[in-house]
Amino acid sequence: MAKLIEVKSLGGTNFVRPDRVIAIQTSATGSTVIVLEGGAVVNSSETTLAVAARLRAVEDEQ
Repeated sequence: MAKLIEVKSLGGTNFVRPDRVIAIQTSATGSTVIVLEGGAVVNSSETTLAVAARLRAVEDEQ
């Protein structure tokens, strides 16, 4: 089963598959936008660096 990372959003919590992430961006308002395969986006209230660190940690485990 694929690993999931928890990402906090303004409305609650999202779970993202690290192997499907294409890019992590900071929006004009300062929030984080996670771009997934297929063009889906997940907005997060966490910093871009915090999300990137968790994605990197999962990658290092493999």
